[in-house]
Amino acid sequence: MSNEREGLDILVTFDAGYVGPFKTLAKSLALTNSHFAIRFWFLHDQMDEYLLEDLKVFCQGLGCLWQDISLEEQVFSGSKTTDRYPIAMYYRLLAGDFLPKSLKRVLYLDPDILVINPLDALWKMDLQGKIFAAASHNGILNLSKGVNNVRLKTDHAFFNTGVLLMDLDRMRLEVKQAAIFDLIESKDQELIYPDQDVFNILYGKHSLEIDDTLWNFDPRFYPIYLLRSGGDNDLSWVMDHTAILHFCGRKKPWLDSGYNYFTGLYKHYQKLPLPSHYVQFKGDDSH
Repeated sequence: MSNEREGLDILVTFDAGYVGPFKTLAKSLALTNSHFAIRFWFLHDQMDEYLLEDLKVFCQGLGCLWQDISLEEQVFSGSKTTDRYPIAMYYRLLAGDFLPKSLKRVLYLDPDILVINPLDALWKMDLQGKIFAAASHNGILNLSKGVNNVRLKTDHAFFNTGVLLMDLDRMRLEVKQAAIFDLIESKDQELIYPDQDVFNILYGKHSLEIDDTLWNFDPRFYPIYLLRSGGDNDLSWVMDHTAILHFCGRKKPWLDSGYNYFTGLYKHYQKLPLPSHYVQFKGDDSH
């Protein structure tokens, strides 16, 4: 019998300011999914070499593989790259163009995420012919669904792009740079949440909706989740069933202003000791 672990490919993209939060994500993922051979794919531009080496050593210390892919800015020449349209938006939407052709599926995770249970059911999910699997928060923000449908001229859920299961072969066929650039150019003033709006307009209809209480739980709205479930989805239920906590919004749990019901859990993972053979680099404040 083979003891080889099944692979789990994770896509991440972030700037130097999110190195610490990414490490907390990586620790939580490695601890709760140790039955997988985890491989991180990091798409970036202009990340300092010492940080890249730091990230590689850190992930190896967790027993994970690390692969960084540096993209030159010229790849997106002619595109808008501003605070409204960060370069990371393009990396995520066009990941199929930059990841190896041998890679067929990848799970994208925002760095402000904590993984607290196994991801097997999500990773092995049948996409039913769709390109993506994503969650919406429509159940806790019912009013916003109708507003977004009218605003974006869509007839499906408004998907959060912080957790995306991607069929890379389909993306390579159907996700085109030109379509993204053209949409941004033509509807710039209409896009309130540019990153998510672009995804929802172009690819929302190609996305399979998944349960946010399991795969993209927003801790800000824990009281609403609890009320909506008739009291069933309490803290114990979340700890037993929810796999992904996504700390959306500006009040992040690593900030002094970021308190919510799950801040203590986040700080627990954040402060877990690093592997003994991990070399701490200057400026590392991840713990």
